[in-house]
Amino acid sequence: MRILVVDDEVRINRHVFSALTEAGHEPVAVHDGETAIGMAEETAFDLILLDVGLPGMSGFDVLKVLRKRHISSRVLMLTARGEVTDRVTGLELGADDYLAKPFAMQELIARVRALSRRFAEEPAVELKLADLTLNLVDHIVRRGPNQLELSARELTLLRVLMREPGRTFTRTELCERVWEREHEYDTKLVEVFVGRLRKKLGDPQLIHTVRHVGYTMREPV
Repeated sequence: MRILVVDDEVRINRHVFSALTEAGHEPVAVHDGETAIGMAEETAFDLILLDVGLPGMSGFDVLKVLRKRHISSRVLMLTARGEVTDRVTGLELGADDYLAKPFAMQELIARVRALSRRFAEEPAVELKLADLTLNLVDHIVRRGPNQLELSARELTLLRVLMREPGRTFTRTELCERVWEREHEYDTKLVEVFVGRLRKKLGDPQLIHTVRHVGYTMREPV
């Protein structure tokens, strides 16, 4: 894949660049947000590795601009270890995955490989499942001809489920992806929000319970 690496730590950037090259990818390295945006506008990158802690313009700011300008490259956010808030914020802004620093290069390559499998086709600006659509730019959700009104939390939950239809998410995993702080959530809260989302999406049901495990989203039978 053609990959843009955005990190102001030169040593990390150099190591990531080498690891990606050895894995057969085509990386380009930059060290600040403004340069990254310019590069992303000029070149269709398959993936952008984006550090949250950039100087001046943060990784979050860069991601906002990319999505606002309809640049749909996949984005893997690099965050500080243990910062759940960073991970959730990145996902809410349209990132596809996150990796906490410090990380092993083997794990980075594995995440990149997984993203290439999950999104083998051109990255979409709109997610679609049956007659349900979610626009990742303006956050408009429609079921058939009807536009649905979702809260920010419901929207994030829906986006996580729709990105990987058919995959079963555990309640704990959904907690970590949708809520910022551990004291704000428990698995019972996930059940409540899934129930609300199901009600708003209407019939036929698209969110299904996998007994003793969690939830998955798939087309109705």
